[in-house]
Amino acid sequence: MKIKSLVVDDEPLAREGIAEYVSETPFLELVGTCKNALEASEMLKQQSVDLLLLDIHMPRISGIEFLKSLSNPPMIIFTTAFREYALEGFELDVLDYLVKPISFQRFLKAANKASEQFELKQNLRSEDVTLKDDSFFIKSDGKYIRIHFDEVLFIEGLKDYVFIHTQTTRHLTLISLKNVEKLLPDHRFMRVHRSFIAALPFVEQMDGNQLKIREHVIPVSKNLREEVYQKLVGNKLWKR
Repeated sequence: MKIKSLVVDDEPLAREGIAEYVSETPFLELVGTCKNALEASEMLKQQSVDLLLLDIHMPRISGIEFLKSLSNPPMIIFTTAFREYALEGFELDVLDYLVKPISFQRFLKAANKASEQFELKQNLRSEDVTLKDDSFFIKSDGKYIRIHFDEVLFIEGLKDYVFIHTQTTRHLTLISLKNVEKLLPDHRFMRVHRSFIAALPFVEQMDGNQLKIREHVIPVSKNLREEVYQKLVGNKLWKR
């Protein structure tokens, strides 16, 4: 499986050069290039991205500011012409820090780090979540726990982990919300917020940008509100 990679850089030559490096690396797949953080933000909403090659020094929103704004960021490799940003970059738990001009050899070293982490995450996810018809297993606290789909109220994302809230308890396991979404039956579950997936049969009330599920209230993203309304209420609304 190739690592889906997005290049973000305001300098056209740097952007094209890094994109070319990505295309030449067999285990990377270039899914797009962006010239600023706003374009990248839109791209992340539309496209699954595993690796972000992110320039730090950009107008309006810097790469560091953009990274801090992401609730569930992909793997990050910073690129910049300024060495002084390196310390802050590594404090943000990025994979690597490439100083321009970037040689292909140095780029490949960083890409190999991404490949190692990607493979590790894929292995953990395949171990931690195994689907079984009307139920699935997770690994939590060293134990394999079966959870039935009809027990789940909602799922809450927290970086590389999720809390699975059931009717009786909640479980923490290592998997991203994005990957959980791919594994769930979409007739029963829906992504309603960047940090939440709701079990539609348990939604008792929709009030503006909030859903009430039992004693819980979870948010609905403004850009998803209409889609949530249509799937949840839609033609089920009784009216004159």
